[in-house]
Amino acid sequence: MNISNEKITKFIKNILKDPLFLKHWEDPFYYHRHDDDNRLSVVLAGRRGKPYPYRGDSFMFIQDMYTGIMPFMVYSGEREKYPTKLESNLKQRERFISSGISQEGRNIFLADALCDFVRTTAHALFSQGVAFYEIVYKKDAKGNIESFDLEYLQPFYLIHFFNNYYQIIPWWEAKESRARVRIIKIPAEKILKIDFPKQFGGKKKICSVLKKLWQLSKETIPDFYMQTMKDNQNIGFNLNEFTKVKYLEIARLVKHLGWNQRQYSDNYITEYYSVVRFLRKKKLEAVIRQEIIFKLNKCLNRAPLNIGEKITMENLFSVQDVEKQEKLLKKGNIKFKDIFDAFKI
Repeated sequence: MNISNEKITKFIKNILKDPLFLKHWEDPFYYHRHDDDNRLSVVLAGRRGKPYPYRGDSFMFIQDMYTGIMPFMVYSGEREKYPTKLESNLKQRERFISSGISQEGRNIFLADALCDFVRTTAHALFSQGVAFYEIVYKKDAKGNIESFDLEYLQPFYLIHFFNNYYQIIPWWEAKESRARVRIIKIPAEKILKIDFPKQFGGKKKICSVLKKLWQLSKETIPDFYMQTMKDNQNIGFNLNEFTKVKYLEIARLVKHLGWNQRQYSDNYITEYYSVVRFLRKKKLEAVIRQEIIFKLNKCLNRAPLNIGEKITMENLFSVQDVEKQEKLLKKGNIKFKDIFDAFKI
């Protein structure tokens, strides 16, 4: 009898400790914290924090805006064309930093690692309006940092309060990610945060653009028109006019960002304005690239890393280069082809 009471009591206590049976959702394959590092955050598998699907024109917009922001080092001669170096010029330091900032998780050339990091961050900025990284590092017996990683951290359920960040793991995300329901405290110094440039509207503006792009791309052909075609009816609907109006609405929506909807020459705008939009896009790319590299260097030279190095990449166009081309375009002293050639990466 006593044994039965003990079992019942133990069973009730276990339920009270874990009423939703969340411990059964933990899976080492999905969630594993290494004892030899100080990573605090949890990788979330769900996407419930996003108010719109990643598809349609919003998908095409993101792909077009972030892919050309850095050169692709896989092509022959690219590393020589865009030399990347540290202030110290020490190869050992280059390998150390390359391994830490690379999102590929391997020791590669510094130029490859920088391009990888900037491109990954730019993708996050165009899709979320903000990029977070947790600074994860390992120390040796003497207390010196022997390795580090910048682990991308999803912005979902992440809040900043005073000098700490808090990652909230609700039960539905815990179930999706095979994690535990909890609130994780992450010191602010362990977070690298990079925001979408305020001069282009910041996070609020880019998220608004993405949501509207998704809404505008829901229907390639309206449902009511599809139904009339099935019924072999003619209601006088002009599909070409519908496509044109949608194109112009998107052009108005993204004009400050310079996206051309993959149409440099078309029936709706002049060649001059297509070049104006091209320069707007290049200015945005230069601003974002400059901001990402600036924040990365700042991260490398503050606590907890304090590496004392600055990464630079040569021969990339700057905001000043774009503004110079804008002035020449207004005066009519340059060919359109020369403008496009000036910003090839």
